[in-house]
Amino acid sequence: MPGYAIVLASGKLERIQAVSNIAAIAAASDVPVDVFATMDGLEAFDEETVANVDFEMGPIGRGMLEAEGNQMSLFTENFERARDLGDIQLFACELSMDMLGKDLEEYVDLFDDVLGVSGFLGRA
Repeated sequence: MPGYAIVLASGKLERIQAVSNIAAIAAASDVPVDVFATMDGLEAFDEETVANVDFEMGPIGRGMLEAEGNQMSLFTENFERARDLGDIQLFACELSMDMLGKDLEEYVDLFDDVLGVSGFLGRA
């Protein structure tokens, strides 16, 4: 079955949330999804950034986090749930990691592998 290939290049919370929601719904609908986190999109998965909820965000992102009785799951939880629902794989950008001198262990434990752009395009 054809699936979706999503490139996440923005670290803005609203965009990451949207990608995680789309990926989770696709996975729940038996549509395979590959997500490639690159540039600032990858940095949003940094363990410290997630732990401190220190994301770039606009008014929608602030509203999501500050809403009373907030029932919205953070994108990391959405991606974890998506794995339980269907076929989803997350890939970290090798070039972005190299530029920052980071290892996969410095990001939340969601990534299946590290790929370059050509490797991701080969999958897509």
